[in-house]
Amino acid sequence: MIPQARLEGIDEKAVRQLLGIAREGRTLDFKEALDLSDAGRRALAEDVCAFANTIGGDLVFGIREQGGVAEDIVPVELQNPDTALLQLTNALRDMVEPRVTTTLRSHVVRLAGGGHVIVLRVGLSPNAPHRVLRNNHFYLRNSVGKETMDIQAIRTAFAFADSLADRALAVRDRRLETLNAGGSPRPLKLAPLVAVHIVPLLALTRRSAHPVEALKACARHLTAATAARGNPLRTAEVNYEGVICPADRDAEDRVGGYAQLFRDGCIELVGCLTTHPLPGEGDRFTALYPSQYELPLVHEALPAILETFAALDVPPPAYLFLSLLHLPNALRIGFQLPLEYARFPPVPAHLSQIISAPVYVEDFGQQPLEMIRPVLDPVWNAVGEEHTQTQFR
Repeated sequence: MIPQARLEGIDEKAVRQLLGIAREGRTLDFKEALDLSDAGRRALAEDVCAFANTIGGDLVFGIREQGGVAEDIVPVELQNPDTALLQLTNALRDMVEPRVTTTLRSHVVRLAGGGHVIVLRVGLSPNAPHRVLRNNHFYLRNSVGKETMDIQAIRTAFAFADSLADRALAVRDRRLETLNAGGSPRPLKLAPLVAVHIVPLLALTRRSAHPVEALKACARHLTAATAARGNPLRTAEVNYEGVICPADRDAEDRVGGYAQLFRDGCIELVGCLTTHPLPGEGDRFTALYPSQYELPLVHEALPAILETFAALDVPPPAYLFLSLLHLPNALRIGFQLPLEYARFPPVPAHLSQIISAPVYVEDFGQQPLEMIRPVLDPVWNAVGEEHTQTQFR
């Protein structure tokens, strides 16, 4: 791909910096012209298929190459480039099976002297391997271009795709093990915890880490990503794992939560939860109100996470997890109701933690509540409710 470039941030200056330096390879391909004929679209479908089956990449139209190195800009002339690209991307999606959905994006670079350079960005697809419908061929991308996949390569691609969810689970499980062992990047208050993990597919396949400068710049959005009420986050600081936005320290030098942005683009939110004595029961039972983390996650944290991903140019899809840790004995779940109608069903005694199954988020354009609702439900399932009972409006 174009080095260190968010798709929407690519301008004429960034394009000119490619000349004489950037070389075609596994993630970058230069095209002098944009051929919108049927034959041209068929050839582009093969390129898109190859990138989607490998690790993604950029097709850059309007660049003449010599020996694989960008040599000069040859402006692409289109009357209405936005409409033409929308039609092209829709056509390309339909020419590949399974369809390449959210991982295919386009960007128009308008040149000062007239004309355009077009960037078509193809992400690694979670639905790989793909085949081109016209000829039923599977393609992959190597350092010199695209090639047809043989039987062994196709088998390997299917096995790799099947392993992605397991790899995301392994990331989450390692982090939970660290939290349960007291190894959080900041000492946490002694309280029940809510932990949210978002693992982008790109983090499972990316071979290089994001520069710490980029992480710190993008993490400014995470200061709004508090995982639980009462634990506002401070400005990002560099740490061993990447950058962290911690809450304020208390008298014992412990924090009430943090947002950690890892070098690979994964995000971990942790918040300390407050429990309350059950009304009329003294200290025999404690109540936990899920609304204290569900509301900020939906209204503030998840939108802040998506802004961070956009700033870091991390595309969908991603795996989303939510876990409740260090739950006390005799815990009841409090409903968000007026006190006279209060209900406090008990959490089964054997549950000291409640861990959601992975939720696959294919589109970051979904409403936050719809995106996160499936990982909110397990705690409510534990007390006999089908879905979260928190009122979000």
